[in-house]
Amino acid sequence: MSGLLSHVLLTQRSQFLHKVSTLEEMVDDLGRDYCDTAEDLSAGAATDPAMLWQAADEDHFDMNTCLREAIVLLKSFLLALPEDQIPAFQRTVSSQMLAPKAKPPVRQSVIRHRRMTQIAGQ
Repeated sequence: MSGLLSHVLLTQRSQFLHKVSTLEEMVDDLGRDYCDTAEDLSAGAATDPAMLWQAADEDHFDMNTCLREAIVLLKSFLLALPEDQIPAFQRTVSSQMLAPKAKPPVRQSVIRHRRMTQIAGQ
């Protein structure tokens, strides 16, 4: 029944966008949780580190599941993409995958220009 309802209420495009949006939200939440757990573990202040390790393991499993689902969504998208739009899509992806130009390193001086204090004997 819910499958029929989802086809009636949502178009294929909006279903796809909804799945992508949901995955993005899940990955953001899981990433935050994982980082918080790792920070708590590294601080050594956890009262139950075994519980934190279990939470980190579960977050890792869920992130891996999200990755696999994203791969399925990408493959589905590529199969549904009209053949005449593939070159434009490929150019767009290629342009976004280019590494940003490296900025020249900012030279920080260790010694700052200020008045020197008198040292005894000098």
